[in-house]
Amino acid sequence: MIASDIALIGTTIHRVAQLIQQRIDNEIGDSGLTRLSWMAAAHVEDSPGLTIGDLAGRLEVGRATTGQLVDRMVKGGWVERSPSPSDRRLQIVTVTPKTRAMLDELAPRQSALEDEILQDLSPDERRVLLVLLERIRMRLMQRQG
Repeated sequence: MIASDIALIGTTIHRVAQLIQQRIDNEIGDSGLTRLSWMAAAHVEDSPGLTIGDLAGRLEVGRATTGQLVDRMVKGGWVERSPSPSDRRLQIVTVTPKTRAMLDELAPRQSALEDEILQDLSPDERRVLLVLLERIRMRLMQRQG
């Protein structure tokens, strides 16, 4: 039995996150992308000139993990990597036309999935939920660093 409301909140958030992750995995399984590679591709597409280190920060995973992910994505033809023109130690990651096409294909599916997951919330409740979750995320990030 859960002894406190705080533990219950943490458990509920964890369960909700797992269910959302499963839905995303099921929705994009046929795309050839994993949930993490999909997020990586979206970040790279949205931010031209993104380095592997920058991508690691946005994905909130380590540089080694991101480097391995980028290696797999290069092999799969999802991204290309090139040396930074300003710093030879850095690698710039760019998406390929294959990735752009897949992101375009997944966009309506993402919207439909978001609508399905949040269907019980009004637009105002969705905005409040996002603001509250973002506030919690920012505070937790500040404590980490």
